[in-house]
Amino acid sequence: PKELKAYLLYVRQESKTHFDAGRSSMDACKKIDLGPYAEWTEPERLFFNVERAYREFRGQAWDTPVDPITTFAGVGQLRNFYKSRLHGGQ
Repeated sequence: PKELKAYLLYVRQESKTHFDAGRSSMDACKKIDLGPYAEWTEPERLFFNVERAYREFRGQAWDTPVDPITTFAGVGQLRNFYKSRLHGGQ
């Protein structure tokens, strides 16, 4: 739907800014302000979207294989980051 498209466009734009600044995809995820999307369930899914955008920016084909272990480890790391922020961390 319309909201999802707006979210994906926003994430791509933010990802490009962080990519151009030389940040890792994880650092980008930690810096992206989810704003109105922050209340969506499982915000750590942002990692999938940022990783996909970074592959595109590097010129990789859309069907380039992804290492699922590394990817899901990133999702877990981002989930822990969000949890620590909720409980007074970082």
